[in-house]
Amino acid sequence: MVSATTLDGVRRPEPDGSPRDTAVVARGDHFRPDIEGLRAVAVALVFADHVFGWPAGGFIGVDVFFVISGFLITSLLVRERARTGQISFRGFYARRARRLFPAAFLTLAVTTAAAWFVFLGGRFRETVTDVVWAALFSANINFARQGTDYFEATAAPSLVQHFWSLAVEEQFYLVWPGLILLAFALPLIGTRRRRVMLWAVLGTVTAASFAWSVHATSASPVTAYFSTFTRAWELGLGAMIAISAPQLHRVPAALRAVLAWCGLGLVVAAALLIDERTPFPGTAAALPVVGAALLVAWGSTPGGPGTRWLLSSAPAGFLGAISYSLYLWHWPVLILAGALVLPGSAVFYAGVVVVSLVLATFSYYCVEQPVLHTNWLLSHRPVDPARARRAFVRARTVGLATAAAVAVTVGALVVVPAGDDGDAQAAAVQAAADAEQAAADQGLPPLTPLQRDIQAATFATEWPADLDPGLDELPDYLGTTWAGNCLHISESNVDECRWGPADAEQSVAVLGDSFAAAWLPALRQELVPAGWSLQSLTFGLCPNITSMTLFEGQPFQGCVEHREWAIEHILETRPTMVVLTHSWRAQLSRESDRPALYTEGLTAVVRRIQASGAEVVLLGAPPGSESLQTCPTSLNGPDDCLRGPADTFAPQMASEQQVAAATGARAIDPEAWFCIDGRCPTFVGTAPVYGDGQHLTQEYAERIAPEVVAAILQP
Repeated sequence: MVSATTLDGVRRPEPDGSPRDTAVVARGDHFRPDIEGLRAVAVALVFADHVFGWPAGGFIGVDVFFVISGFLITSLLVRERARTGQISFRGFYARRARRLFPAAFLTLAVTTAAAWFVFLGGRFRETVTDVVWAALFSANINFARQGTDYFEATAAPSLVQHFWSLAVEEQFYLVWPGLILLAFALPLIGTRRRRVMLWAVLGTVTAASFAWSVHATSASPVTAYFSTFTRAWELGLGAMIAISAPQLHRVPAALRAVLAWCGLGLVVAAALLIDERTPFPGTAAALPVVGAALLVAWGSTPGGPGTRWLLSSAPAGFLGAISYSLYLWHWPVLILAGALVLPGSAVFYAGVVVVSLVLATFSYYCVEQPVLHTNWLLSHRPVDPARARRAFVRARTVGLATAAAVAVTVGALVVVPAGDDGDAQAAAVQAAADAEQAAADQGLPPLTPLQRDIQAATFATEWPADLDPGLDELPDYLGTTWAGNCLHISESNVDECRWGPADAEQSVAVLGDSFAAAWLPALRQELVPAGWSLQSLTFGLCPNITSMTLFEGQPFQGCVEHREWAIEHILETRPTMVVLTHSWRAQLSRESDRPALYTEGLTAVVRRIQASGAEVVLLGAPPGSESLQTCPTSLNGPDDCLRGPADTFAPQMASEQQVAAATGARAIDPEAWFCIDGRCPTFVGTAPVYGDGQHLTQEYAERIAPEVVAAILQP
């Protein structure tokens, strides 16, 4: 979701007579430790957000990186043009490749190998596809495309999702050097005029990108988030700082220090105030971007945050130095750890932090630095033997230490005795039988056949070989087979999404979100053969409440329009029964009291529908389970994917019972069709219960259809 700073080099100068390392100001050759520290702040925000979930706006670290990158790369290009009279595109892209490719491709290779070892076939194939896109620096295009798919909202996160921003930067730098060269090539005389023209050309591009970012964030938030066009202004602002450095340093020192501190405050404030509900990038991105620009412009001013006890401190310098590798490694480590260790546990947090830092340190000293101390891709540039020797000695030391740490970890955690005597399935059946006998001994009523199957699934220790759909099919299952074209219903397709005779004496309409649509196979299987007419009126992410919901941070006006149309359709067609189902997943404003809004909003909708004369049934959304797209690995079993109902399930059922009592509608709690003794298995018999941990599979909906319809039709 966020990016590392993909610079030509973020260390001290390369030992080959090239321009100074990118961590310099445009007006001189002095190393900027405060920029190294700013990179540390950026990567720390990203890391903390991803691993610990706080600060919620930590993803703005990528925007800080974009500003730094635009500043440093433009500084190099402008100085090269001023020094040599030209810009070497070959040299520019060779330096980019030296800086980016070794660590990035190592991460991709190791991630692919780890995915092959840990994940099952379907998720491994998805990982390979994502890795190919990432290797071509087109990950942002891939994830923007996926983000427009409704069912990707609950899909397993990609191991290389964070590569999107590297793609943005590389796409940006396909054009940026040419713009700078164009500005210099215009027939104007004098350095001042050329600088003004450069400022005008780059400023126009930056302003246009910002304007487009504001528009696109409102019109298509998912695409805007990953788009190079909506992010270019962030790199462009950093570039504007680079070409304006002489003028910026004429500002009085005291004011520069104050502005730099304000910049740090803006970055911190952005991380604390922005969250996943904030439309982004758009205007919200201006907060961290302007803050980073102020720091880049004046962070080294005496009395500013570039002091040796803050941004220029040794810890900040080390973290800034390894920030590119830390960014590359932390995300796959986080996702793999979540698949192997209980997320949220002390072991999980400690493991992610330690492993990420170890791999980042190894990558920096053993991959990044050795490559930068060779003349790979730049054969004409000399190498300082003494500095190269020191780099390779450090690489050998860090490499041996890392190898020892890996060996100890594997020995302690991975090499464990095999523990399967081949009778796991029989043991599970016996355990279920023993549990049922114990219940009978306590005088409890016997279990139904469905409950027996659910109970047996809670004792299973092996994944059934005959699951249908299989685990490998689930990543694409919901998008290709579930609900057909009858998820988003409107006047254009309402007739296509009706089953049974049009003149049936009894009819039922289903209104709600995608969770309502997931019940359709069960209702269709039982009601249509019995002579009923079944009408779908569902709309994704649109609950049966009157409050305004949000979609990607924006008011979901489409939901309001659909709800009004659907209710009017019910009032006109007067079905015998209306089944209302929804989840509590819909986005609401920050200040909303979710239980109150759902209770009051559902009550209002029920009363409007009752005016049609239809009986109203409130069918609860399923309680949920672990997702079969993410939980199963080659190293675990079904018992590792058992949990109870979702945290929102009990409050939602209580809310719907309250609505039923107030309106005379009937409320149905579906937990008994999914769970037993507070445990909800991911499969029952040979049918996966959910495609994504939330939405029913068609196979399981049909498996429980008799129970569902019996509950709906009961007097």
